Amino acid sequence: MIPVPVVRRLLRMKVKVSRNRLLQIATLVLLLAVIFAFLFMYFENVSFYTAFYWAVITMATIGYGDIAPQTEAGRAVAMVAAVAGISTFTALVSILAEYFISSSLRRMMGMHRVRYSGHYVIIGRGSSIPSCVDELMAAISSGEVEMRPIVVVFPDEGERKKVELPEEVEVLIGDPTNPETLERAHVREASYVILALEDDSKSVFTTLMVKRMSGAKVFVEALRGESLELLRQAGADRVILSRSLAGRLLASSVFEPEVVDVIDDLTTATGGYDISVLERRDLWGIPYVEAMKRLRSDGYFLLGYYLEKPVLNPALDEEIPEGSKLIVIKPGSSSGKR
Repeated sequence: MIPVPVVRRLLRMKVKVSRNRLLQIATLVLLLAVIFAFLFMYFENVSFYTAFYWAVITMATIGYGDIAPQTEAGRAVAMVAAVAGISTFTALVSILAEYFISSSLRRMMGMHRVRYSGHYVIIGRGSSIPSCVDELMAAISSGEVEMRPIVVVFPDEGERKKVELPEEVEVLIGDPTNPETLERAHVREASYVILALEDDSKSVFTTLMVKRMSGAKVFVEALRGESLELLRQAGADRVILSRSLAGRLLASSVFEPEVVDVIDDLTTATGGYDISVLERRDLWGIPYVEAMKRLRSDGYFLLGYYLEKPVLNPALDEEIPEGSKLIVIKPGSSSGKR
């Protein structure tokens, strides 16, 4: 069996050659049509538009018969045009078919290129990817984030087969440390890039490349605490220490399992409740207790506010600072409330 990397290189070469041949054959068809049109116009004394129409119809072997040559020279031009048309049009159609088949194969293998702008790019492997996609799509459907295309990049075909993603998610295959893979994902025009590579050294390198290519915000999953500073220095806008969080939750399960259930529910948009932030300028400058009452009537429970860092359960008479975002609990999508 031919190795997958070899197949990919052959397909890339084939597409490049096909594009050049397609342009050459299309140019040849157009040039022949113009030449035959001028000859037909000269011998049959018709307008160029009529002659060009006749040349295209004859070369395509359609032959409506509405325009027919009346002179011997015109008939000679018609015979040559018919023979030339059969060969060139057949070559053009075959190259077009070959190009579309190659494009379909590239898409099936995840080797194609996207042209999105402002999209979300998720790069990585493991169970973090489907949960990240589900949470992001839930946030999009609820209107919490802007509706934009989602592109997922897996390092190999084996990783793609492990998870099932919605049809509307674009899937690419490629080494995230290879700039060509990031170019195919159009990282240059992405708004957010999420990295969950399960390898901190690759995460650091990929973060550096993404930041060099794009102005997108980069959020990274780290496995080791010593990688936090490296990732921040590489340009990551936010680093999540996933295993540390999982460890704390596992320990909490021993002595306060109910808290773990609450955290799991609050951090899942599809759960009964969801923790979120709101920017309510109309509540800036009013006491915390008054803001709590107003938000309660809108279906939110106020926990505190965020201004450089989270402030939870402030004094009831403390005013909501200008520029802060409010931390609230709201009904999730599964609760049937809004």
